[in-house]
Order: sequence, then C-alpha cells, then structure tokens
Amino acid sequence: MTFLDPSQSPLLRKLSLLWNRIVPNWAHKKIDSHLFLPNRQTRSKPRPPRGFEQKFFKTPDGQVNAYMIGQGPAVVFVHGWGGGAHQFFSLMRGLMKCGFRAIAFDHLGHQASDNRPATLEQMIKTTNFVLNAVKKNHGEGLYGVVTHGLGATVVTNSRSGLVKDLPLFLIAPIFNYRFYFLRKLGELSLHHELLKQYAAQFAERYKRLYARLELARTLPAYSDYSVIVHDQNDPVAPYSDSLKFCDKYPLTKLLKTRNLGHFEIIPSESVWQELKSHLNYEDTTINYSNIVLEETSI
Repeated sequence: MTFLDPSQSPLLRKLSLLWNRIVPNWAHKKIDSHLFLPNRQTRSKPRPPRGFEQKFFKTPDGQVNAYMIGQGPAVVFVHGWGGGAHQFFSLMRGLMKCGFRAIAFDHLGHQASDNRPATLEQMIKTTNFVLNAVKKNHGEGLYGVVTHGLGATVVTNSRSGLVKDLPLFLIAPIFNYRFYFLRKLGELSLHHELLKQYAAQFAERYKRLYARLELARTLPAYSDYSVIVHDQNDPVAPYSDSLKFCDKYPLTKLLKTRNLGHFEIIPSESVWQELKSHLNYEDTTINYSNIVLEETSI
C-alpha cells in the first residue's frame, strides 16, 4: 500500500508501487477502508451523555448506535462523512426543552456503530431504515430532519415518502459529491499513479451512479420546505453552491453566517435560532448559550 512516508527510501517506494500494480484490487480495498471506515481503530464503547438515552438499531447491514432525548414529535439528525451523532448534542438538548424528541445516530463505520463501510449508498440505506423506524414506531410522528454536510445528500436521496412535506434543515450541505470525494482521496497522500488509477475507477462509478444523487438534482423536490444555513468561509463545502441553488429556487431560505467554518457552525446560536423558527417554535425564553455551556462542561 502506498500511503507514502517522506522518509521512505526510493527503493521502498518502488517496491510498494510494484506491489500495488501486481495486486491492484488489494490496494483499492485498502483505500476503500481509509475512505469509508472513519473508525479503523478499535474503540471503547462511549457512554450516553447525561440525560440521553442510547439505543441500537439492528439493521440488515449492522448495528447502528443512536442517542435520544426529550418527548414529543421527533426530529432526526443526520451527520455527514466522518461525523457523528455527538455533533448535534447541543441542538438536541435545546429541542428537548422545546418539547421535541431529538434523535441522532452514527452511520455505520462511524463512532459507536458497527464498523462497516460507510459508502454513500450505505448511508442512504441506513438513513431509510432509521427514518422508517422512527416514523413507524414513534407515537407522535416524525416532525423534521436536520442534516450536516453530506447528510443533506443522504436525506434527499432517501425514500421520498419518509421525508415528504417535512421541514428539512440543511447545515453546510455538500452540493458537489464528486469534488468532495476526490478531495478526500487526495488527502490520503497516495502515490500519484495509484491516485490516478483509483480516481479513474471512481469517475466510472460516478457517471453510472453518483451523478444522479447530487444534491442539486435531488433537493429541488424539497425546496419549498427547506432551509440552508451555510458559513461564508466554509473551507469544506463552498458557500457559493448554496447561494447558487437558492438563487434558482428562492423558496429555499438561505441563512449566511461568518467565520464559523464547516463544523463549528453546528452548535452556533445562529443555527439554533433559525432551527427553532423553521420548526415553528417561537418561544424566546430558552437560553441556548447555557445549553452550549452545559455541553462543553461534560
């Protein structure tokens, strides 16, 4: 495998590349494990945060870890590639105080869920399973969905009957999966020949499968009940993509933030206030700043 260390000798680099040429499928499987298994190392099982209930969904492809808090109509949170349910804890505590039941889960290959490859297809499949389970088994129904990053693409490609007419709240969505994937691939510091081989293989899969899943193609069906919150200085998901979409589909509201980045935007006051408004909850007595402080003190 040519995950190259600058200290490797030229001979070792050549031998490594030769091995990849001889056994390309092995090399590609190793790349897949780095891209689609954020949890490659053995992890200790995390304990549920104070006030949260932990539950495991037994899906056909593996056990999915989830956290729940509160009572009332359910709002489901869907994270992106490399993220986790923990990213939403502050928002979930806030919604609990507003009379909602907040539910977030770890995709397979992430955090406390089973270590299975988290391809885009698998993430969509898992999300379908969780949304269906919540809609079927939660007495007060599924009220809304909140996403971050690639989670937006995952949700808008889920079965339409699960999210039809639900408020969708998209935080820093990824509109260009192709660019995002190739950027992730480049971050692995592969030998340029192996990188070229794998990128060519992905290009074929993209044309055959992923192009039709791009957010710009799937979100228009939900544009009239969606809100996008995006930071102008997001280094991962270009803000210009969200702006372009909302210019074309003006019924989708766009909230612009500054200097919050791609991840820090999630627990921000701006996101909280807009989320409450989108869920038609206007109570201003809840002190979200205290909720955030409570989260960081744990």
